[in-house]
This record gives sequence, C-alpha cells and structure tokens, in this order.
Amino acid sequence: MTTTFTLTVDDFARLQKVVAKRFRTKRGLLSLQFGLRVLVWMCIGLAGATFARVVRDYPEIMRPLVTVAVLVAIALLAIVAIPILAQGALRKHMLAPNGAFLSPQTVSLSTTSIHVSSATGISEIPWSGVLTREEDEVNYYLFIDAMQALVLPRAAMAPFEAQLEQCTMHLKNAV
Repeated sequence: MTTTFTLTVDDFARLQKVVAKRFRTKRGLLSLQFGLRVLVWMCIGLAGATFARVVRDYPEIMRPLVTVAVLVAIALLAIVAIPILAQGALRKHMLAPNGAFLSPQTVSLSTTSIHVSSATGISEIPWSGVLTREEDEVNYYLFIDAMQALVLPRAAMAPFEAQLEQCTMHLKNAV
C-alpha cells in the first residue's frame, strides 16, 4: 500500500505545536525551565521596584538612572528577540524548497515497517521503532524519538487508515 504526498509549511508549524505540547506534558508545570523563568521575572520585577524607589528617593541622579533603565530595557528586548529570530532563521534553513520536509514523499506500509522515500533519501522504520502516535485534524505524527516524527497527512493516508491503525495498535496498548 503506497501513497505520495507533499508536506507544507503549515504542516511543519503543526508538527512544532505537537512537539511543544509533548514537551510541556512531559516536563510539567514545575520543571526547571519554568522555575528559571519565574526567577528571572521576579528579579526583573524587584529590579524595577528598586529603580522606582531610588528615583523617588534621589531625584538629583534621575538622568543617569534613566539612561541605565533605557539600556537595560533595550537589553531585555534583545534577550526576548534572540530566540524568536534564531527560530525564524532555523525554520528558513529547515524548510528549504528542495529539502526533505517539503519535497514530495512516497510512503509504503507493510506489516513490519513503514518505508518513506523522497528526492533526498530513503528510510525504513520498523513498527517497533515507532515510539508513539499523535494526531490532529490534518496529520498523523509517528514519533521515532522524543522530538522527531514522520508527518503523514490524513488525506493521503485515508485509503490506508485501517492498516495504519492496525500497525500502530501496539502504541495504544503501551500507554
């Protein structure tokens, strides 16, 4: 059973959302990353409150303090912007028009493996190598590790939905 499809930039955005959701679910609310963010924003709040008090108590040094405040604000904006800009640059390279994600792909299902081929390469993954299956209203996501997945459009897989269900049944039983 073989089907061919081409993924889109929207499919990549959907994959990122599914991966982020999986990451948040695994890490939980009290993760180290969450704790560090709370600590950083508490420090920023305390620094702002201290700044306001110093300005109120020592109005004669207002000009140098405002200069420092502007520089700190610019630095904070840069700190916030760097990850966003880095993600945009990474996305540009990951989604090259002739790259693996956006090129036409052919998928074949067998009882033992899933076979994916495109202009950039060929992969065969045994069903035992698929760790989990996620889905949304547009795609199936077969995760082969914590953050990497095969993206299979529902529309392309519709004729093989029963076979895909049967091949990934072991994933539902493992949960």
